[in-house]
Amino acid sequence: MPTPAQPIPIINVLLVEDQPGDADLVTRALRSRRGRFKVASVDRLAAALPVLEAGTVDVILLDLTLPDSQGFATITAIRDAAPTVPLIVLTGLSDNELAMAAVQAGAQDFLVKGEFEDAMIERAIRHAIARGHLEERLRRSEARLKNVLDLAHDAVVSVDADQRIVLFNPAAERMFGYQSDEILGEPMSVLIPDRLRSVHTDHFNGFLRHAVVSRDMADRPEVNGRHRDGTGFPIEVSLSRSEGPDGPIVTAMIRGITERKRAEARLVLLATTDPLTGIANRRHLLDLAERELARLWRYGTPFSLIMMDVDHFKRINDTHGHAMGDEALRRLAAVCAETLRQSDLLGRMGGEEFAILLPEAGEVEAMAVAERVRLRASRLRVASGDGAELRLTVSLGIAECRRDDLRIEQPLARADLALYQAKASGRDRVVPASAVAPA
Repeated sequence: MPTPAQPIPIINVLLVEDQPGDADLVTRALRSRRGRFKVASVDRLAAALPVLEAGTVDVILLDLTLPDSQGFATITAIRDAAPTVPLIVLTGLSDNELAMAAVQAGAQDFLVKGEFEDAMIERAIRHAIARGHLEERLRRSEARLKNVLDLAHDAVVSVDADQRIVLFNPAAERMFGYQSDEILGEPMSVLIPDRLRSVHTDHFNGFLRHAVVSRDMADRPEVNGRHRDGTGFPIEVSLSRSEGPDGPIVTAMIRGITERKRAEARLVLLATTDPLTGIANRRHLLDLAERELARLWRYGTPFSLIMMDVDHFKRINDTHGHAMGDEALRRLAAVCAETLRQSDLLGRMGGEEFAILLPEAGEVEAMAVAERVRLRASRLRVASGDGAELRLTVSLGIAECRRDDLRIEQPLARADLALYQAKASGRDRVVPASAVAPA
């Protein structure tokens, strides 16, 4: 059974024309289109505005020369009253340039009076309505995009092929310290530290030439941005490339990671530092010692390990309390660290036992370092809670690492054996592993 024909929707037309002959010509042309149009005709702008405010108009046919309004002022007033209603300008032969300018200013089309047929005016109206709908969808899409950009937590910066900034969202303003209206048109280099600008230019040009049109943050190394005040800060960047009307556009989504880097640094510090003394913990010292052992295997670079233990530490805890013992360990770590080279590493192995990693040092150099540490420790005085003065001594054992050491535990065991010998020999002394008879 055939479906009934859908009724043809009526298009409500507002004709704004002060010349009766022209108004009659347009009205008759529209009425000839089998009832598809309903025409309301007025001869002044003042009469058109209330009709537009009622919101029942689908399209406007507008003469630019009215008794109460002329030229672009008329378009402005109409657009203020009905910003989304499609507009067709009616013009005389001598006003073609004005009509073209009106289209560029926002009108959907124009018709020359006396030069159109009935079918032509219908096509112009339907085209204007269709174009108006497309423009409205585009405006809404742009509004949604602007809303997304305005609310985005990440900075969004777009540049053209000459690396001139063409988009700068509010998050970018907060991140870099520039306002959008002052940064648009400026070179991207103002957002990059001086030392990185040439490298950035090379990367940018390479990205323009590359077949890949996007790169995720995870695919790029960390880089640095430059704030308006000149300070640098760490960022992550993802890139995308698209074609604009004047050539390629590269858009960067930029995430500031200063707080994350601080958090990572705190985590690294927690993972590598002894909480009592603030020096390296056992795991961190052993990790670096493993690296030195690998260097020794590959390049023959010598290094040594010192094991150090506080003499009679249990007596200190039993006599003065654990708080006093902890303070003694903190003070000892501080004076030992002051005695070492910047490349040396002091670590707490646990309890009152410490280790010192000495890169590029053989046994002779290690003996000199250990003796300085022993002397500094012996001069250390720690005030106890009862007014007494606590004195410390330490025993130290030294082992130079060898190429035939397969694991770091081997030189550590030799240094530990030398430390045991130092304690057995009366404490407060340094003993090298070479002086200890093999077990």
